[in-house]
Amino acid sequence: MKHSLRWLLRLIGPALLIFFLWRSDPAALVAALVGIDPGPAILSLALMPVFIWVKAWRWSIIVREQGHTPPSLNDLAALYAIGLYAGGITPGQSGDFIKAWYLRERGVPLAPGLLSILLDRLFDFVIWAVMAVLSLTAFIDVFPAEARSTVQLATVGFAAAVLIATPGLMARTPREWALGLVIPRAPVRVRAALERLRDQFAPLSLRFTPLLLLLISTIGSATSTFVRIYLMYLALRLGDIPLLEILAATGLIAILQALPISFAGVGVRDAVLIAMLQRHGHAAEIALSLSALFLLINIQHILIGFLVSLRYPLGEAPSDVTKTGGGDVEG
Repeated sequence: MKHSLRWLLRLIGPALLIFFLWRSDPAALVAALVGIDPGPAILSLALMPVFIWVKAWRWSIIVREQGHTPPSLNDLAALYAIGLYAGGITPGQSGDFIKAWYLRERGVPLAPGLLSILLDRLFDFVIWAVMAVLSLTAFIDVFPAEARSTVQLATVGFAAAVLIATPGLMARTPREWALGLVIPRAPVRVRAALERLRDQFAPLSLRFTPLLLLLISTIGSATSTFVRIYLMYLALRLGDIPLLEILAATGLIAILQALPISFAGVGVRDAVLIAMLQRHGHAAEIALSLSALFLLINIQHILIGFLVSLRYPLGEAPSDVTKTGGGDVEG
């Protein structure tokens, strides 16, 4: 029953896309796609290496702050591309965590590797949380009047939780204070897991320089993502859409894509774009065409990540790997 429910949830996005396509005019959709300006679209795709390198740089900072020596930036960039491929073909981008097994083969124990990916995601969520709050001003009128207060409360609550949790996990004093309260009161099995978690977090102390670098890399990552997305708007000649609304839509889509209700954002992305563009007099077919361009970015990530995975097969660690982390690699 639970397994069936999980699959039903994953079909929400595809079902939405089928509904939107059924209601659209095929001729208008083809005309919109044929009329794309290829220049901005090609430039958006060409910027993928910038996006990958900034992400890999941030990941290396996190791994180093955990007390481990990260692989080279070239290696991390390759692993990040593989993570994009694995995440793009799994609900909620859960396949992205395969990067931890690649890290293990390069000398970083599995548990810290998994934690580094979680922290990497949390820093993305910091940006998404800000964008989610922006989405309140841009999209709140899309919801029924009786549901708006609930949506506002949930959005602000999500943003507050992320903005508090991320520095709270990275900073030693509040983290130890919170764990000191929870661990003695937790059930025995949970207590053991929390103790292990405490040990994994122990090296993190939120020092000023690494924190500054993490913030810079996170802003750089968000900027590269937004530029690539904005170029797709320009490819469809949608320069009339306010930047604030594009930012808000980008954040809302990012949050929805992280939920296990779709594959590669199919359907949920279309719903947000249709709601936004129709407010500015653009037909649903234009929104579906824009969503197709966003999907093209995801397909690029999947294809390139797949090709990189052939060059970096799991189970074949580089011969020059030096074991790090002060002990054997965890199994």
